[in-house]
Amino acid sequence: MSSPIRFLRVRVPATGLSAAPVEWVALDATGHALERGCSLPGQLPPDIEQELVIPARLVAVHVLEVPPVAGKHEAAVIRQQLEDRVLGGMDDIHIVRGTRQGSRQTVWLVSRSWMLALLAACRTAHLAPTRVLPEQALLPASSFAETDEGFVYHARNGACGVLPDAALLETVCGESLVRVENILDIPATNDLNLLRGLPSISQTARLSRPLLQAAGVLLLIMAGVWLLSLILTWRQLATQETALRETIRQNFAAAHPGMPIIDPILQWRQLHGKHAAKGGDALDQLAQLAEQTAVAIRPQRLDADTNALKVTLGSSDAALLKPALQAKNISFDTQTTDSGMEQIIISRSAERSQP
Repeated sequence: MSSPIRFLRVRVPATGLSAAPVEWVALDATGHALERGCSLPGQLPPDIEQELVIPARLVAVHVLEVPPVAGKHEAAVIRQQLEDRVLGGMDDIHIVRGTRQGSRQTVWLVSRSWMLALLAACRTAHLAPTRVLPEQALLPASSFAETDEGFVYHARNGACGVLPDAALLETVCGESLVRVENILDIPATNDLNLLRGLPSISQTARLSRPLLQAAGVLLLIMAGVWLLSLILTWRQLATQETALRETIRQNFAAAHPGMPIIDPILQWRQLHGKHAAKGGDALDQLAQLAEQTAVAIRPQRLDADTNALKVTLGSSDAALLKPALQAKNISFDTQTTDSGMEQIIISRSAERSQP
């Protein structure tokens, strides 16, 4: 019985994933090849874990002397040493730390923008790679393989690279290298992953559809709850409006018994307008009174209706107002309130009789 497929190893061209077919190998849990083929990226099975292998020329490897005491400052030390080795700026360089032997730290460099473009293409093709590594990371020491980009090698001293001619391999490496037929068939012997430190795609790409569906359902539920709350609020306001109109109708009927009620609010406004035309409200009447008597008073309370104006005053203000009213022949009545103040009652007819 054959072993089940554990993951797919896919060769990514230097141009990235596109509409062109890509080479792949199906591997079991031990890393041995079971099947191989060539398919469009969108036709690769999304339910099988994918491992992407990118061209060797896109990735550089450096061995740095990094003291173990660097600790949390190790990243800064590595970056500082690389600035002396890397041509151009470091802004687009994605650094991944590899194996370490004593103070010798291996680091892998790749273009961050190229990697992000690769992840975007994976999302478009509904792929969720869990690992990305360069071709030279799969080669064992003292070996080489021929690829479309040239001859990829991995020397015994850890040096890696790509040469255009196989005749240069022994000269550059200083040793005879063993030829590997297909890099994709080699079981990985290290844990290098160029995805380390980049936005995760292994879960987001695989779960993007369920997440979007869940988000859509949640959005619909929230919209339904919001709409229901609007309807309930509208019904509550409508009930309050009905109750308020009924209260106004009852108050109008109590204030004007026998009067037919058509629109109590409009009728109330019309009646109020007539009363105002006859003499205004309490403040208007007080202003007229002050103009007639030329007395400065400080009313404590004002009451006015269609028959009279009632001014509640302290004893001193009342003593000033009463002589002034008598001088103008304005008739009035007085009474003492429960609080001991004096209330002067001036009839509307007496007020209107004065110029």
